[in-house]
Amino acid sequence: MKKLSKSRIIDLGLLIFIILMLAVPSLRLVVMSNLQAVLLRTGLFNATASQDRSNELFTPSLVLQDTTGQQFEIADLQGKVLFVNVWATWCPPCLAEMPEITKLYQELGQEVEFLMISVDNNQQNARQWIRTEKFPAPVYFPQRMSLEYEAIPTTWVIDRDGKVVFKQTGMAQYNTARFKEFLRSL
Repeated sequence: MKKLSKSRIIDLGLLIFIILMLAVPSLRLVVMSNLQAVLLRTGLFNATASQDRSNELFTPSLVLQDTTGQQFEIADLQGKVLFVNVWATWCPPCLAEMPEITKLYQELGQEVEFLMISVDNNQQNARQWIRTEKFPAPVYFPQRMSLEYEAIPTTWVIDRDGKVVFKQTGMAQYNTARFKEFLRSL
């Protein structure tokens, strides 16, 4: 029997990995979100917020429902700093952000209002993910939403005057000293 070389073993391993990724969709989501989470930790995707203030007001018609069924309008949060993130459980970049958003929420959740808006078609998927991951930040489901975004995840930071002071389309690392300093300055 012929001995397998190290490069041949690596090639076979990669082939098996690719076949598994194609054949098992649930595995693909886990692997992709974890790989992207590793990328976030490299610092290449750190959120950068400038101190320039926008004059754009955050004025979507937005009615949200929390996981207990309570509804409220975003207008009820006037005067508060908001961290608004639109995400879904089927989105690997969204899931990649969650561990660091969790840490950010645990540190700044008393100073900043976190609105984690799940756009999952099936709310049960999001509810199951929240339970499984023990996600501490409040998650909401849109009941009426005129919020425009190009892709998910999309994140906005809204200052106390209701102005958009930060917008990020795509995944980013928010749990950095610089971004926390930015949030606290609002």
